[in-house]
Parts: sequence; C-alpha cells; structure tokens
Amino acid sequence: MRRYHINCNMLGLLFAALTFVACTDEWDNHYSPTTQASQSIWQEIQQNSELSNFARVVQATGYDAALSSSQVFTVFAPTNSAFSSEEADRLIAAYQQEKSRQVRERENSTIKEFVQNHIALYNYSTSSLSNDSIVMMNGKYMVLTPGKLGDMPISSANQIATNGVLFTISKKADYFRNVFEWLRYDTDLDSLANFLYAYNQYEFIPEESVPGGIVDGKTVYLDSVTVLYNSLFYGYNGVGRINSEDSTYWMVAPTNRVWDKLVEEYTPYFNYDNSIDKRDSMQWANTRLAIVKGTVFSRTRNTDQALLDSAVSVNAVEYARRRSYYGSNNLSYFQYLKPFEPGGIFTGTVNTDCSNGMVMKADDWKIDKKQTFFQTIYNEAESRSVMKEVNENNTAPPSFMQVETTNPFYNKVSDNQFAVILPLGATNPEVVYYLKDLLSNADYDIYMVMVPAVAGDTLVAETQRRPCKFRCSYKYADQDGKEVKDSVVMMNGEQAYFTTNPEVVDTVFLGTVRVPTCSYGLVEPTVTLRIASNLTNRERRENTYTQILRIDCIIVKPHEQ
Repeated sequence: MRRYHINCNMLGLLFAALTFVACTDEWDNHYSPTTQASQSIWQEIQQNSELSNFARVVQATGYDAALSSSQVFTVFAPTNSAFSSEEADRLIAAYQQEKSRQVRERENSTIKEFVQNHIALYNYSTSSLSNDSIVMMNGKYMVLTPGKLGDMPISSANQIATNGVLFTISKKADYFRNVFEWLRYDTDLDSLANFLYAYNQYEFIPEESVPGGIVDGKTVYLDSVTVLYNSLFYGYNGVGRINSEDSTYWMVAPTNRVWDKLVEEYTPYFNYDNSIDKRDSMQWANTRLAIVKGTVFSRTRNTDQALLDSAVSVNAVEYARRRSYYGSNNLSYFQYLKPFEPGGIFTGTVNTDCSNGMVMKADDWKIDKKQTFFQTIYNEAESRSVMKEVNENNTAPPSFMQVETTNPFYNKVSDNQFAVILPLGATNPEVVYYLKDLLSNADYDIYMVMVPAVAGDTLVAETQRRPCKFRCSYKYADQDGKEVKDSVVMMNGEQAYFTTNPEVVDTVFLGTVRVPTCSYGLVEPTVTLRIASNLTNRERRENTYTQILRIDCIIVKPHEQ
C-alpha cells in the first residue's frame, strides 16, 4: 500500500527525498548543498528585479524560509513578463483567504498549484544532451531539456546557489490537475468529489518526524510528517489510486444530475434495520459506493487494443479468481463489453485530459447496476459460514461429500462438494441457510441446486435414488430488527412443495422474494432460508421419495423484468 507523505515544517518535504534515492553518490550529488556559490536561492531571487512578482508570492507563502535553508532545491522562476503583478496579487489574496479558512498548507491552491509547481527537490542542471523527467514538489512530473521545462521556454539556466540551482522561465508553469483533483475543480462533479474527498485522512508518523525536545512533558517536533491516506484508493471497494502521478487512469464520472438520480434510486437497496449499528452511515456510504465502484479503469490493463473488446475496471476480478469471489467463473462484474460502440459506457461523455489520465464526464449514465453491485449470489451449501443450523430434533449432524474425479457428475457440481442432510429415524430433516448480501426492496429469484445420490456414491442403494420432496420458508428482519416469523414459499395461493429429478443435478426454482431490510456486507445476514423434507408416512412406507437432502448451493439472482 503506497502512502503520500506531507512535511508540515519548512514546506520543503525533506522526507520525500527518502522515497526517491538511497544513501549513494546520487544522493550526495543531488541533495548536498552547492559549495561553489556564496548566496542562497532566495537571495538570488531577491536580487533579480525580473523575478520580483514571483518573489512576492514566495515570501507571502513562507517559502522564502525554505529557499534560504540548507535544503537543496531547483527553482524555475517565471519572469515578470510571464507573471504579472496583478497575477501575484490574486495568488497572495487566494492564499490568505484559504489560510483564514484553515485550509492545510499542503492543500492551499497557491502553494500547491503555483509555488510547488515551480520548485523541485535536489540539484538539476541542463546540458546539450539533457532530457530528464523531474518531479516537482507537488508531485507533478515535468521534462527538463536544454531549452525548456515542459513547454515553458528557459530564459536563463544553471545559476548556482549555496542550496541548489536557479532557472528563469519566460512562461508561467500551468498546473495540470490529476483525475482526483479535476473532480473537485469541475463544478458539475461536486457530488462525486465531495464523497471521495470525505475519505481523506491525515495520520501523524512520529518515527519519521524530527523531534526538537520536550516541552511540558511532551515531545515537540521540528519536522512533523503526516500521511495523506484515502481508503477509497485501495482494495476491492476502492477506485484505484486516481491521485497518483505515476499511474494512468480513466474515470467515468457522473454529473451532479446523474449522481442525485442514482442516489435516489439506490438508497432503498441499502435500508438496514434499526438494530444495525451505524445503519444510517452504512446506508449513506454503500449507496454512493454502488455508484462509484466500476467507474475507474487503469490504462495498464486497458490498452487501446483491449478496449476494442471490453473495458475492465479496477474492481473487476480476474477470471481465475471469479469462483472464489462470486461462486462461478461465468460471472463477470465491473467489466463492460464494446465500450466505444453505441450504448457503450464511454459513448456520449465529455472528456478532459489530466496529468495522470482522463475524466470522462457522463450526463447519460450507461453503467447498469446489474453489471456492478446488484449481483447474483452463490451460497455454497457445504460452507460453514452459510449453513446456520439444523433442527437437532429430527436431523443428524450434517455431512459433506466430495464428488470423485471418476464419478460421472464430476465438474457438474459446484466445487465438486455438496451437503448431505440426513433424518434422525423416520422424521423429516430440516436445515437453515443464510442468504448473504441481499439488498432491500429488490426482487430476487431463488434457486436451489440439488444433487443426485450417485454423485456421492455410484453404488448407493436404489432406495436412496428417489426424488426428494421438500418445502421452504424464509425469515428476515423487519425495520425494528425483529425476526419475522416463517414466510412459507407459496405457489398459486398454496404452500409450495418441490420435487427433484434424481437422475441429474437439478436446479429447482423456489420463487421470487423481496425483503424490506438489507443484509449487504453484514457478518451475520438477516435473511434465512429453511429447507425441510416433507414426506407423509405413506410416502415413506412406499419409498416414493427419499428424505435425504443433498444440496449443492442456493443461487440468489436479480429478477429479470
């Protein structure tokens, strides 16, 4: 996991040097103060009348102290012909206004987008063969050649100071926003930006900070280092490192109009019952994550050639891992076919190039919820986390069987394993399963996959090779968190009884269910399915059916309208 360090003193980010070079000759060459000169960079800037406007901004923001220190910099200062007094006044006013609002120094727009955009750590100089990619203090990459910094013409070069090198440029360095920054800059994307930025956190790192002594029993730090961390940049629920300058991403970004529409549509799906801790914040966050997940695409994985076929978001799971994530290799979420063709997710967007990729503003949303969060769910019957309990009065402890490679049903049963639910004597066994991650107020079709007896033993007795007859019922939590009594599965106004085909792996449709409260992401789901064998005494005597339940999995699938 990569984190970004921010130095709160001297504004020089000394610690950043540690992330780029080790203790080598290269460190000495780039970081050691220059001995051939007698004045600091700040003194050189002050004495150059053509840099007076730049100097005023540097001094107003406190960077004159940094440029007077022993820390080594390369400064690319715009001349007055490229940077006017009026522009300097506006930047100083903006700095002071943001400072009064207690905006962090590192995030102050004047510092980040102007001052640090013209200063790099270390010594850099040019020669006739120079062609270096350098990192400015704000993390932006620029190419330094003999005549230019990026597209800025160099007026004078290689002016040596005691603490670095001074260049002058005849064009102000424009700030090139990355994907994360652009979201906040574009007022059409306020809602998305506010959600993502809400997850910014700053953590103090004492072991990387420089202590300055003890005051009133507490350590005072001369050089405080904090970590800028946003949890949404990482993990399966994240959006990728869209603030990273050394990666390239495309992001399909919903406008405020689309965002509001989707929030209204998705909020009812995440209605947790009142007994769930922090249920309101969970509903708020998961509703918005449902919009954001699946919208960011790494260009490393999505080459131009690959995008002709499909766009694979950072949340997509590789084919080899889909079974462990989704229960089936055939499920592919967060992946979109033919994204540039009519109806594709990249069509109709307004695109803006950024320093690390592109923002694709979408006012016509083409990402279907069934391609992202509204998923088919496989509940494996043999999973201990899915099986809640058996009725100990009429049911033996459950057993689990493996389908052998020589069995004709090998690879026809999910994971080649299934659960066996046996009766205690002449009774009807019953088992209860959790139905995990169900959304509220959504229609799901429920299927149970039943396994023939011969899948576990090709020599099984004929009396067990009978159809299985069973009934089902559901339980779920109401809004107050109270468990609703068994809701029996009905067909045509009557209690439904289901019968399996004993010769095949049989997928039995149990009907459509909708629950009022959500169990999405809960450790212990609130929705359960009770399955009970249902034989009469006569059916048992006549061996018409078997009482044994052999269950492969329970499939919960979004209902097709």
